[in-house]
Amino acid sequence: MAAKTRRERGQATVELIGLVIAMLLVALLAIQGITVAQTASIAQEAARNGARALSLGQSWEAVVERAVPDGLDLRDRGAEVADGTARVWVEVSAPLGVAGMEIIDVSLTRTAAFPVEG
Repeated sequence: MAAKTRRERGQATVELIGLVIAMLLVALLAIQGITVAQTASIAQEAARNGARALSLGQSWEAVVERAVPDGLDLRDRGAEVADGTARVWVEVSAPLGVAGMEIIDVSLTRTAAFPVEG
């Protein structure tokens, strides 16, 4: 009877280890998803603020650069004014990985437009 109890305890330990590993993977994926969503939000805000600055005749590039925090890479940006509308697009890249080990970069491009003042 003692041998069976010992085997059952070993099985419970293995199951617990498997459960902990699965929970860590789910948490890691959730954190990576949050990172991508936050990068998309930052890119959209940078494009919107840049388009607003361009529509007011201000330096849209400086506004876009200030909107992207350290840790994210502002890969590309562009602007145009046509038909009374100021358009700005930005491409922001975020590294995905764990503890400084970058596995892949996710690049997101967002566009915004504002009517030109005056």
